[in-house]
Amino acid sequence: MHGFSDERVLEILKSPDAVYHSTAGSGRLIFRQGEDIVVSEGGGAGAGNVITAYGPSGIRGDSGVRALGGLPTDPGGPITHADVVEGRIPAKNGYMAPGVQIR
Repeated sequence: MHGFSDERVLEILKSPDAVYHSTAGSGRLIFRQGEDIVVSEGGGAGAGNVITAYGPSGIRGDSGVRALGGLPTDPGGPITHADVVEGRIPAKNGYMAPGVQIR
């Protein structure tokens, strides 16, 4: 699912630098700490479930390779505030929708 340890995911969720709401209409939330992000499902039966995580604290994994190329063991690329709000987070079918900062 993602290339971060469960501990790193929990650290980001517990103490984010910023939280964003996806403009895709899916209700997804993006939690950013430094250059790492965790994306969670925002509504419905899957609310709160972690969908993916990106950033240099983890490896790309198979989904990261589909989105970015390289090897599954390569570190993830940094994700900045501008990447989130301008919709520049790579995804398997292009880019994630921009996020609006809510915290």
